[in-house]
Amino acid sequence: MQAAARQGEAQGDGDNAVPGLPFVRLRNISKSFGSVSVLEDVSFEIRPGEVVGLLGENGAGKSTLMKIVSGEHAPDQGRVEIEGNEVQLASVGEGIERGISFVHQELSVVGALSVAENLSLGDLPRNRMGFVDRNRMRDLARERLARIGAQAIRPEQEAGLLRAGEQQLVEIARAAARNPKLLILDEPTSSLTPREVESFVRYVEKAKAAGTAIIFITHRLDEAIRLCDRILVLRNGAIVSEKPSVEVTRDGIISDMTGKPAMFGYARSPEVSDRKVLSLRNVSDSQHIEGITLDVAEGEILGLFGLVGAGRTELLETIYGARPTTAGRVEICGESACFDKPTEAMAKGMAIVPEGRKTAGILPQHSVRSNMSISSLDAMSPGGFVDRGRETAQSSSYRDSLSIRMSDDRQMIGTLSGGNQQKVLFARALMTAPKLLLLDEPTHGVDVGAKAEIYEIVSDAADKGLAVIMASSEIPEIMALCDRVAVLSMGRLVGIVDRADLSEERLLSLAFEGHA
Repeated sequence: MQAAARQGEAQGDGDNAVPGLPFVRLRNISKSFGSVSVLEDVSFEIRPGEVVGLLGENGAGKSTLMKIVSGEHAPDQGRVEIEGNEVQLASVGEGIERGISFVHQELSVVGALSVAENLSLGDLPRNRMGFVDRNRMRDLARERLARIGAQAIRPEQEAGLLRAGEQQLVEIARAAARNPKLLILDEPTSSLTPREVESFVRYVEKAKAAGTAIIFITHRLDEAIRLCDRILVLRNGAIVSEKPSVEVTRDGIISDMTGKPAMFGYARSPEVSDRKVLSLRNVSDSQHIEGITLDVAEGEILGLFGLVGAGRTELLETIYGARPTTAGRVEICGESACFDKPTEAMAKGMAIVPEGRKTAGILPQHSVRSNMSISSLDAMSPGGFVDRGRETAQSSSYRDSLSIRMSDDRQMIGTLSGGNQQKVLFARALMTAPKLLLLDEPTHGVDVGAKAEIYEIVSDAADKGLAVIMASSEIPEIMALCDRVAVLSMGRLVGIVDRADLSEERLLSLAFEGHA
């Protein structure tokens, strides 16, 4: 298989697909886990050189359906056909052998290895002596990254130190290197900047032209309409619509996904105080941000926008004490407040919802209740013992106020949908009664229904006087929620845009400042 993959890589994506036949055809697929029905009588097909958008709310059955296609799950009923032949894939490895590559939303790069090592896992190039040929491995990594427009990522970089968007590109490059006949992409652009999205689009167009079939799972509806030939919508485990992309609208897709009229004309009506909660004056860290000066007031939502590597996350981490401040002054409510660790920031009234709930947010082996209360245990522990009654009451209160859907707060958080996991992280932050809330990609990987609910949570918190700083790569989100937007480029603050002057063109123009 490895030699074939190398040869295919040289030739281009999907060249060995069988013309005229659907590459994959599903017939009447059903799947249940215990008593819970996840898929019910689903049929669809995809042909070589076709891009199909698979859309639906979290829990609609998208991931389960794709796991059946890729060989991770077997259907309870129905048939899977590949190039006209019925198959029963026994494993993901067998799916890969047949030309199916699945890039999951949850990243799986090996953080301790370099980018080059990650891109050659399972197929390390060797020299005549049988040793790993590291020069060849780096060359292959450059070729594979350039293929998807990610040549800015250094092959020798430790993968665990990359930002989420860069790790996402490494995952895509690894899958593309297999020369797949079918490429399944689950939220591939969720952490990418506009420039990286354009490079990704060019890769998709080339792969499509070479005959690769692509299934594109996304919550970014405009991208789906732009990239896909057909849009297929799942709701509650069943297909509710399947149309050419030229016949769909954004509002129509949302209505199909939710079963309700579109709710996405969100626009905040701010009530911002003159009282400053946070003031930064010429703040720098050791290498990522330099000379940042800005203020955030009570009741204000300040957006942070910029390309990957602009310093958005690093600025939030510096404010929160997770990254050392090497120069400048930080003030909270008029008092000097440079923190050496996050616990000091929390004691001064800060809370954070970090980027990447799976890697930096939830405690997957613990209950919803424990995940909510972990930042507030000191306040709930008079005499050194946790007041379980108070903990349960707080959990119940936030469950209701944030509309967290779960059977019980003792339920393991890993069993919740992505949107509900994210709302638990909001509950954890708000339970500390903060003065300043820091949000890093707060709606990453959640569906349109959960996204609208999170918008309401953030706006409501600001309306109650909380100061909010929100880093987001989604321009519509920035424009919907933020009262002002601070734009970063290459670690520097290049402009602050008032709400009245917000536009996509203005934000992108500033974000690209200083880039060749």
